Amino acid sequence: MLRDHAKLAFKNLRNRLSRSLLTLLGIAIGIMAIISLLALGEGMQQAVTGELSSLSDVIIVSAGGNMFSSFGGGGSTGEYFTQRDITDIQRIQGIKEVSTQLSGSGLAEYNGKTTIISLTGMEVSVMKLQYASQNLESGGFLNEGEQNNIMIGNSIAHDTFDADISVGGRIKINGQKFFVSGIFGKQGFGGSSSDNIILMSSRDFKKLTGQSNISLIYLRVNNVNDAESIATTIQNAINENHGKKDFATATTMTSILKTVQNIIGILQLVLVGIASIALVVASIGIMNTMLTSVMERTREIGIMKAIGATTRDIMSIFIIEGALMSSVGGIIGIILGVFGSQALTLILRSFMSMGGTSFQLSPIITITTVVLAITVSLIVGILSSLYPAWKAARMSPIEAVRYE
Repeated sequence: MLRDHAKLAFKNLRNRLSRSLLTLLGIAIGIMAIISLLALGEGMQQAVTGELSSLSDVIIVSAGGNMFSSFGGGGSTGEYFTQRDITDIQRIQGIKEVSTQLSGSGLAEYNGKTTIISLTGMEVSVMKLQYASQNLESGGFLNEGEQNNIMIGNSIAHDTFDADISVGGRIKINGQKFFVSGIFGKQGFGGSSSDNIILMSSRDFKKLTGQSNISLIYLRVNNVNDAESIATTIQNAINENHGKKDFATATTMTSILKTVQNIIGILQLVLVGIASIALVVASIGIMNTMLTSVMERTREIGIMKAIGATTRDIMSIFIIEGALMSSVGGIIGIILGVFGSQALTLILRSFMSMGGTSFQLSPIITITTVVLAITVSLIVGILSSLYPAWKAARMSPIEAVRYE
């Protein structure tokens, strides 16, 4: 019986091919949007996890209670760590390596123009670790043992002075000449950007400024499983030294990874929610198509009921029609979603490259996503067909046969 219903439903759809194609196109577009955004979100999750998972044994301690005020941009909250803090950290068991980031300011001169700039000093090994994911416009990172060499941000190179600075150029800082070893690509992400940074080795920083303003502390631990507990111990010890509950913030890369993943997950849900609007519109289209079909086939429905078709039979035919349209639309949407996710990725990569950011991003379509898409399209088709099917099934056979 079900097979006969399916044959009849397929025949009815084929007889109204143009209308059926337009209706399933609506479903296809909705599914395509969902598949594309889910694939892009999954790709972002994988990319971020890959970038940060290798640094799971790293702890970053920031002064002033806000890591992002000084991380990456060379800025500072005006509060610094002391040598006592470093000594207390080094006494804690389980720490393998301790490095610091120094912050300060200086007077820079280039091509006859003088301006105040922010300076950041750190160990070369830490510098390569922290800025490894940021794109370089030209040049390269500093090497161990080099003196009077610096790396500069894109804005420092092109906007701060009256003439552009290139690799090999010389800048006077506090009256001392420094050679530009590398220039960062344009970032443009606000406070955490490297656009306005001048990076130098810790040795050059101390020699130039005579200061040791420690704004960030980088640590590696022996056992990644101890990172969270060590971070808490460090934070409590430094806060006690300074008599403040929120002077220092110790953050593990694992916790940063979880935070970023949660943010991406929320963003994904929002985007999928927006894309689902297309499915709602498509479901209305299916309902409208089925209601129109019921009106056109009123006499046919009356004849079927007159020769013995039950209410269940009539409902089954119309529900199967809706399910067929939505499932075919879902399959087409999945195929389009594969190409759509690739297109979205290319667009996103082009925007990121324009901003000077290098990020390995590829869309990932999982089996779960495919099954979810087919299930959703099928449910949408069935639910949208229920009212038209019910309306068709409750027709009086006598009135339906007499309908013109």
